[in-house]
Amino acid sequence: MNISSLVVYLKDQSLAQNLIAEISKIEGCEVAANQDDKIVVTIESEELDYEIKVFKNIQAMQGVRDVSMIYTYQDLDDDIEAVNNNNLENIMLEIDSKDAKDIEYSGHLKI
Repeated sequence: MNISSLVVYLKDQSLAQNLIAEISKIEGCEVAANQDDKIVVTIESEELDYEIKVFKNIQAMQGVRDVSMIYTYQDLDDDIEAVNNNNLENIMLEIDSKDAKDIEYSGHLKI
């Protein structure tokens, strides 16, 4: 589970209600507060990539002056356990014993 909070700075306070309605439609988003030309938004998601996508979508909304991420939490327990149990030493020994031209990468990069 990933949780983040954002402050959305508006170009004009009169746009607040429309932006609150639009942001509230986004899956995992909740508008926590609205004061002056600022809206506080929380995002809950299973993947960090989704949080970044939501951040960029809010940033691109008509009437938004800027967006700041104030807090972010990622539950990395599963990732840490996978790294600790991947037997990296044996993998490195196997790679070192091969000719570089015989090594094929079959993973994928998450960017």
